[in-house]
Amino acid sequence: MANIVYLEDVPHFLPIVAFFNFREWHVGEISLDEIIMRYQRRMQKDAIPTSLVAIEDTMPVGSVSIKENDLPERPDIGPWLASLYVIPDYRGRNIGRELLRAGEGAARDAGVKRLYLFTHTARGLYEKEGWAHLEDAEWKRGITISIYYKDL
Repeated sequence: MANIVYLEDVPHFLPIVAFFNFREWHVGEISLDEIIMRYQRRMQKDAIPTSLVAIEDTMPVGSVSIKENDLPERPDIGPWLASLYVIPDYRGRNIGRELLRAGEGAARDAGVKRLYLFTHTARGLYEKEGWAHLEDAEWKRGITISIYYKDL
């Protein structure tokens, strides 16, 4: 079981967590320096934006964020659970599920009543965890995503 903490409590992991995010979703779109700056703004507790880190064996193995907006095409809804990521060698150990639940808790602690997310790869996970499908939409590079919400 991973130890999940706020990024604010482990600031030395900020570059690693930012790199996870950059490599998974932003190569060729924005710079790693921009991602690092975004994560610096998430270094807080009981507020939005925030980020959490899963730690095993003294190393970060995953992360999740709560953001005001994760989908510019839908500025009318939010906040969002975003950037849920577990490094490949640690997948299949329920760390993603732990991060998801910790993210929901962090949002609740920040006063959020309804949280949104989008995915194109993990629909089953979110549905098993009680997230409701809102709609499908087209995302960058023509990928179809599913938008979900959960009342906290």
